[in-house]
Amino acid sequence: MAAVSVARFRGLFPIVHTPFSQAGEVDLDSLVRLAVHVCDCGAEGLVFPGFASEFWRLSESETMECAECILQANDGALPVILNVTAQATVTAVRQAREFRRMGASALMVLPPFVVPVPPATIESHLDQVLDAADLPVIVQDSAGLTATNLDPAALARLKARHANFTALKVDQVPTGPAVSRYRAAPELEGLSYIVGYSGVQMLDAVRRGAGALMGGCGHLAEDRKMLDALLSADEERGYREFARLSPLLNFEMQSLDMVIAVHKALLHDAGVITTPLCRAPCRTMDDIHAAELLLHWSALREGGRA
Repeated sequence: MAAVSVARFRGLFPIVHTPFSQAGEVDLDSLVRLAVHVCDCGAEGLVFPGFASEFWRLSESETMECAECILQANDGALPVILNVTAQATVTAVRQAREFRRMGASALMVLPPFVVPVPPATIESHLDQVLDAADLPVIVQDSAGLTATNLDPAALARLKARHANFTALKVDQVPTGPAVSRYRAAPELEGLSYIVGYSGVQMLDAVRRGAGALMGGCGHLAEDRKMLDALLSADEERGYREFARLSPLLNFEMQSLDMVIAVHKALLHDAGVITTPLCRAPCRTMDDIHAAELLLHWSALREGGRA
């Protein structure tokens, strides 16, 4: 499978959720439908696993089984970016090599966060994964989710040593100023910037130089409209599409479990996945949340037809 070039990290790269049966087992049939759904919605690539995939609720064998399922279902239609989430350097390197062997187009790497470690240790971890990858790599700046802050000087050293370090995914709040800080560093020139957090601050981030969105899969058609408008030269249209989607984004971004629950509910209602189940333990939407989601979704769809 062809590697992703730097220029390809522009557009829509949704994180594929992990569908479960009512018993809480991985539902591979639903996962196949979901991978096809992402392709049909015009995304630029698929990403797995991520926080939206509930990666910490999956065993290592389940992660690999799902990754293989996505690659087979996609069948080369889109680039597949596999995310190195292992928290130990030895297992992260092993995971990177296995993902490469399986046929990933590119990798993302989540820096270790479960136990706080010194910046030099994080740099060494990323250095070894980048060295093992031999593929384009996105480094995930996940400070907003993990409280692990990346050292810009360390990122500059990594970029100087590794030509395959091609992009940063920024999961920070506020997102835009973080993008500006990175783009102001001459040593990081040439990196692509991908925004997470469901794109809740996408308007600001695009104006500062971000060019891609990595959110969930539940409202891809609406994400597509928003992102295309923001990346166009028509600022008024960009603002209008962003403002139209913002109430739903703000609703889902109340917590990580809420994000996952919202996207799974929408995918279930659309017939893409069999159940909207998130693996326990987790926080679930109550009836009031579900009613509010319906209000946001109905208003969004009605607005899209106007």
